[in-house]
Amino acid sequence: MKIIPLISFLIMNSFLFAQSSRQIETNNIDSFLCPSGYAAIGHPYLLFNLKNEHTAVNNESLGGKVVFINFWFEGCHPCMAEMEAFNELFKKLKDNKDFTFITITWDNAETINRVKEKYSLLFDVFAASTEECQRLNFGCGYPTSLILDKAV
Repeated sequence: MKIIPLISFLIMNSFLFAQSSRQIETNNIDSFLCPSGYAAIGHPYLLFNLKNEHTAVNNESLGGKVVFINFWFEGCHPCMAEMEAFNELFKKLKDNKDFTFITITWDNAETINRVKEKYSLLFDVFAASTEECQRLNFGCGYPTSLILDKAV
């Protein structure tokens, strides 16, 4: 008789675990798709103004260009795994005057320089606050890449 309650207990727990796993999976998918970012499709990109040691970018300076923006930080392993491919992409597109490639991070100048040296980055990196990064990438997490059309 004790085996029936034990089997019932195991079956119920398995069912509850499966339900909670399904909920976690759905939440991860929602986060991955970042539905809040889709509100930007068909609208101008958020207003911003960023500077680094060489240049400044804002909506006005990027107008009329296709813009690739990547958000990263050093502690994000998937972010760092993309750097070599981004260098290759940048090499292919750097001479196109209608294209701009930028990356944005919340890391400090020392960290940015370390990453630039380690990965021999060829493209511009701009620092922004954590809050500004979250705002500009629509809270989608890291890494996030956006492509803006010429309307910016």
